Amino acid sequence: MTNQHSPALARRGVLALGLTAGVGLVGARSAAAATSVSYSYQRQQTQSWCSAASSRIALTAKGRTPTQASLAASLGLSGGSGLQDPLAIARVLSDRLGIAGNARRYRFRQPAAGTLKATLHQHVRTSIDAGYPVVINMNQVNGDHYSAGHYIAIVGYRAGDYKIADPDEPARNGVWRDEDSIVLWNKLNRYTAFGG
Repeated sequence: MTNQHSPALARRGVLALGLTAGVGLVGARSAAAATSVSYSYQRQQTQSWCSAASSRIALTAKGRTPTQASLAASLGLSGGSGLQDPLAIARVLSDRLGIAGNARRYRFRQPAAGTLKATLHQHVRTSIDAGYPVVINMNQVNGDHYSAGHYIAIVGYRAGDYKIADPDEPARNGVWRDEDSIVLWNKLNRYTAFGG
């Protein structure tokens, strides 16, 4: 494109200004618009407890620190198998927080195909703004593929990015990943978020 006012050229101009000022693109993206919750990270204790570990991350944001074993029992994890009922996360989180009967509680979400990006964006903002992490089912995180699915927590957001806590890999705790990758890696359109 030869248009001198193209978005790509404008971004390059902003980047050049940021580099000159010693800010850079990373500094510009991580500026004031980021919103995160405080939480306690713990790596999943067995290969099949990612749902329990991610649920624990979500609960620690509200000061609850259950064991992964107790959450695994509540989620119905047994015999080395992973989560069989994706609705269980919303039930267990709401029960453990004492909000099960409230209009605003954790809810399982599975938006229609093609609507995940917009719906997830809306629910992440609502949930994180209220202080509740989102637990999301992934088929991939970075280069790691999970044929049976894998649960992580979303603990923050900023323009175009989500802050994740992956219980399978401590190096992916508190790191930012772009929204498009999170949507691409969530093949089943499943997540659990706080809200009405």
